[in-house]
Amino acid sequence: MDNPQRPTMRSRKLGTMLRELRESRDRTLQKAARLLSRTPSSLSKLETGKRGIRQPALEHMLDRYELTDPDRRKALYDLARDSKKTGWWLRYEGKLDPATLDYLSLEAEAACVQTFELHLVPGLLQSEKYARAVNASTIPRDEPHDVDGLTEIRMRRQQVLFKEDPLQLWAIVSEAALYQQQGGADVMQGQLRRLIELSTLPNVTFQVLPFTAGSHPGHNGSFTTLITDDLSVVLVENLIAGWYLEDLEEIRHYGLVFDHLRDAALSPSDSRALIERLVSNL
Repeated sequence: MDNPQRPTMRSRKLGTMLRELRESRDRTLQKAARLLSRTPSSLSKLETGKRGIRQPALEHMLDRYELTDPDRRKALYDLARDSKKTGWWLRYEGKLDPATLDYLSLEAEAACVQTFELHLVPGLLQSEKYARAVNASTIPRDEPHDVDGLTEIRMRRQQVLFKEDPLQLWAIVSEAALYQQQGGADVMQGQLRRLIELSTLPNVTFQVLPFTAGSHPGHNGSFTTLITDDLSVVLVENLIAGWYLEDLEEIRHYGLVFDHLRDAALSPSDSRALIERLVSNL
């Protein structure tokens, strides 16, 4: 029997692909349910990511849908398998919203992350004191949030940079973020030193988008692209929510914007030199 689950990015992606496959066979939900000896309700839950599926049942479904392309079948098998993965972040279930848990799982398994930040140092590059100052400045929507817990999570996330097969991180940060004194001058000096240290890692590329770059295509806001073995998504956030963009054309557009920002930014060595000058002036 398939198990009910909290929808994750992977389970939603799997469900979307199965729905598109069903529709490409010109089958309604009711007709497909009869074909698969399922109820329309259970098939609907699968297609919306609310229900998982084991490989034998998935194989049966793909056979009945007459999907023979081995690459497409493998992509679906991988999504079904990986949607059940667990990790350290699950100990915070109930303390963090599902979207944040989903992000932590994707980040932990990502091969590559590209991030552009207008106002902050990216979370994966923050010092503990800087992260604490940022978390403390947030205005919660309802109950007071746990600053210590959120800071602990942010520090735990950074282990992806140091594991055996580390995350490849490419971060572009507006120069303004380096002047905003989160937590005061001493905290900011420590953060800038942390940036110098982490930017020397072979798997980290760090660039500053200088004031002199003038107008640029990232003025609408920060964004992060995560690339795993089976999924690519763009995360865009505002004060109260975040959106995952999964459409291939949207992802390509953000990739194009990132390429323009990369070309407009200082080189990694010049970025490091700028930070060193800022440290000496604080």
